[in-house]
Amino acid sequence: MKALANLDKFEPGTKLKSWLFTIMRNTFYTRAKVLGREAPGIEENVSGDTPIEASQETTARAREVQRALQKLPPHYREVLTLVAILGESYEAAAEICDCAVGTVKSRLNRARHQILQELGEDVS
Repeated sequence: MKALANLDKFEPGTKLKSWLFTIMRNTFYTRAKVLGREAPGIEENVSGDTPIEASQETTARAREVQRALQKLPPHYREVLTLVAILGESYEAAAEICDCAVGTVKSRLNRARHQILQELGEDVS
C-alpha cells in the first residue's frame, strides 16, 4: 500500500526490489518503535512500565549504617571495611593490620555486633 501510494517517488533506473525492501524495513522499524512505546501492560500496570521502588528508605538506612560505622573504634572499622566491604581474606586483612588472623576474626565479630546494636537489630 505504501509503495503504491508513493509510486511517484520511485526513481526509474533504480532497483524496484531494493526500493520496496527499504519501504518494508522502515515500516518494520516504525512499528517496532510504536509498539515499544505503546506495549500492552499487565493487569496491575496498564502502561507497561515497571514501578520503581522508592529510594528514600534505602538512602535513610544507608545513612544510619554509615553513622554506625563511624562510631566504631578505628581498629574495628578497619577490619570490617577490609573483610566485609572490600572482600579481603582474613589472612590479607591480618597482614594489612599487622596482627594475627584470630585478632582479625575477633575484631570483625565485635564490629558486626556493635553495628547491629547501634542499628537496633537483634544481636542474639
